[in-house]
Amino acid sequence: MERKIMALIAAVCLAAVISVTFAACAREEWNDGSYDLSLPDFSAVTADSGVGEDGWYLVFEDEFNGDSESSGLQSALNASTVFGEVYRQKNPGFFNEDGSVKRGIWTTSPEGVRWESNDPGKPEQACYWCSDMVSVGGGYVTVSSAQESGHECSKGICPAEGRFTSGIETRAIAEGEDSETSNKGQADDLLFAQAFGYFEATVKVPDADGMWSAFWLQSSNMRKIGAEGVDGTEIDVYESAFRRSFKSKMGHALLWNGYGEYAKVEGYIGEIPMDLYDGQFHTFALKWTPEYYVFYIDGVATWASRGGGVSHVKEFLRLTVELDAGDKWGPHGQKIGAFKEGDDFVIDSVRVYQNENYEKYIIDDGQFSGDLDLAS
Repeated sequence: MERKIMALIAAVCLAAVISVTFAACAREEWNDGSYDLSLPDFSAVTADSGVGEDGWYLVFEDEFNGDSESSGLQSALNASTVFGEVYRQKNPGFFNEDGSVKRGIWTTSPEGVRWESNDPGKPEQACYWCSDMVSVGGGYVTVSSAQESGHECSKGICPAEGRFTSGIETRAIAEGEDSETSNKGQADDLLFAQAFGYFEATVKVPDADGMWSAFWLQSSNMRKIGAEGVDGTEIDVYESAFRRSFKSKMGHALLWNGYGEYAKVEGYIGEIPMDLYDGQFHTFALKWTPEYYVFYIDGVATWASRGGGVSHVKEFLRLTVELDAGDKWGPHGQKIGAFKEGDDFVIDSVRVYQNENYEKYIIDDGQFSGDLDLAS
């Protein structure tokens, strides 16, 4: 999730905050019949089934049945990933001779500062990603959050004082790289990435002022200027910063051309006639075709777009939490609440499918020219 300030300003992050016009899309503009909003039928698509009549097959599914207390966090994150047989046949180099995956696809989000404090006199307002805030057990990944003055980071990276949370993703930072390059695409070690298909995550949205969760896809190439979003787009399947209104509000967004002066954003804030902060699990999904994106919440289409011309490059998955540092992302002004167990971001499952008819449209990152905007 690259964060956006609403009310005409979108604050976009991953390395900095920028000001751009947020192109909100009225419902009639995307729900006018120009998009196929139907949800694919995966009822007969399993790990063992072949390619369906409509081209869909399972890439992987994960119900996170590991246990970090007994096996360690990294092992637990990757204990139950099931890859589909079609994907195995198409990607033999991804697996060992015995059928096991060569390396796990999940890791925690990059360690270190996520947001500096906006108030130099209040360093405790800074937000840090720390892998100690992630655990696996009981069939879930749990991302906890805390504001602490005596934080003890097992890796010795975080300070003692601040706001701490984390996330999981299918991208690691190449060994030997530092935080200056870790979130700018130049040090990405893609554990798993895919262009096009269907992506869904079933999660429990955290419920506390000043915090938000997100399920998003990110391209190592999206900072490249010159091909609009075709050479890489940040795809925010959902962001949960809006809360406590009569109807729940969720944000979907597309961001491309980096996060500096050339950045472009298209987004939609949807009013959903249900309480997405009710402590129950909800499913957020994306259908990404070579021509457009469709976003879903609990099986209902909530937005569609061709923003940026549609990314044609492989992107990695991210499920993250961030804590406000005072930039007013949301109507509640980001007052930080007292975190409790009910504020945890809980991930129940992730599923990814591919459509065989889309594969011929995938473009390799290296085929695009243009400068990278690494300034922010």
